[in-house]
Amino acid sequence: MRVQQLVLIFIVVLAIQVFSDSSIDDVLVRQDLLDVKHQTSFVNEKVTKQIDLSALVPTQRIEIKTTYKKKGDPSSYFVTFQKEMSDKIAFIKASMIDGSTLEIVRDDKQSINGYSVYSINFPKEESTKKFHFIVELDLINSQIPSPKTVTQKEDLFLVYADNIFFYTPYLTKTQKTEISFPSNFVKSHTKLTPTELKGNKLVCGPYKKINGFSHADLKVHFQNNQPLPRIKSLTKTLTVSHFGNLFVDEYYVISNEQAKLVGEFSRLDYSRNRQLSGRGSFQDVALHLHEKAYGFEYFDIIGNISTSQYTKTNDQTVINLKTRFPIFGEWKTDFHFTYNIPLKHALSKSKKTGLYRLTFPFGSSINAPIEDFEIKIILPEGTSKINAETPFGVDSQSFQVYNEFLDTTGRPVLVLEKKLLVPSHNQNIEIFYDLSFVDMWRKPILLVTIFFIVFCLIILISRINLSLYKSKRKQD
Repeated sequence: MRVQQLVLIFIVVLAIQVFSDSSIDDVLVRQDLLDVKHQTSFVNEKVTKQIDLSALVPTQRIEIKTTYKKKGDPSSYFVTFQKEMSDKIAFIKASMIDGSTLEIVRDDKQSINGYSVYSINFPKEESTKKFHFIVELDLINSQIPSPKTVTQKEDLFLVYADNIFFYTPYLTKTQKTEISFPSNFVKSHTKLTPTELKGNKLVCGPYKKINGFSHADLKVHFQNNQPLPRIKSLTKTLTVSHFGNLFVDEYYVISNEQAKLVGEFSRLDYSRNRQLSGRGSFQDVALHLHEKAYGFEYFDIIGNISTSQYTKTNDQTVINLKTRFPIFGEWKTDFHFTYNIPLKHALSKSKKTGLYRLTFPFGSSINAPIEDFEIKIILPEGTSKINAETPFGVDSQSFQVYNEFLDTTGRPVLVLEKKLLVPSHNQNIEIFYDLSFVDMWRKPILLVTIFFIVFCLIILISRINLSLYKSKRKQD
């Protein structure tokens, strides 16, 4: 009997130790995530979290009404994300409710253990301690096909997982979460009371008095028969010619991230009824280019592809391409698309610094997420003081040398690389560089010199008489 009691006591003590250790570890993770004092500096009066799963790129719009509870000027407001969400954030921005931009910066010192921490500093001229602002996210790799394989005529479904609550270090008095779907067919969803499904919208909450760093699983399984085009890689090459134009070469590798197509593919069924036999596939690709773009070429490894149309508007040129075959789940294709832009619409010169400024969109001409992006800017030979300014950070920046006809030292090439881009990254970048008068006219002068030497040689050669006829007459 005593032995049984001792064993029971030992088990109870061990269980208490295990549970106490796990709770301590959980507290330590939270304390390491942010300093405790920041958790009481703000109180969120109301939070509305809107998740849009109907678009190609899932987005979150988090509207926050918060109050600063300390004395003095407001300190930094911290926006935190769990590790499950951190790797899925491709783009983030913040703004006041009136539309004015707020600077949001990733805090690498406090972004540990897989968590992401961003800090927001409110305008100092604001005398109030109440703030109403919005945080917007563009997500990538956040939806998973389920089932992962389908036949040609089956419906397609996706699974999205998240935290119902806004994962914040501050107390939230009330919060509501809304999820929008591309269709009314939702197979299953989390049912944390109160939760209500209205058509293609799931409303969770409102929830009251939510402690900091609270978590409740959100999982939805919904129908989405739309294609999910993904640019696996894009290499954009810009060639600058001060005596010509701006030549652009875009090389795309595009895939479809929908469920993998298994079984036989019937071209006949696809041609008869694309809505039924082409679910989740695409064959048309739209490119949005500069309004002055011209000289288009569309080709792949086989050769020229003539199935394309274009329309011009006041602010852009839209090219509608048709791929050689429909792109179903996990299928892919690759192609080149080239065009020209008059240099005056992309290049200017500063009167103050004397530097040239090349302005061009950073991302893709196609509104789709990109896994690997590389842009190469081939500048004229002799270019110096090269500097790139981007509205966001890039993963790497390097220089190469490109040799073309009549080049002596080679043309400098600025290479910028970035992973995981979304259409929100399609913002203008600026490339500044210096090019002297001599370097600009180097090739024309070289060409004139070569032609002058050639003509002089021709004249000299034509005046040289190598025959012996005159010398014989003189001898006679």
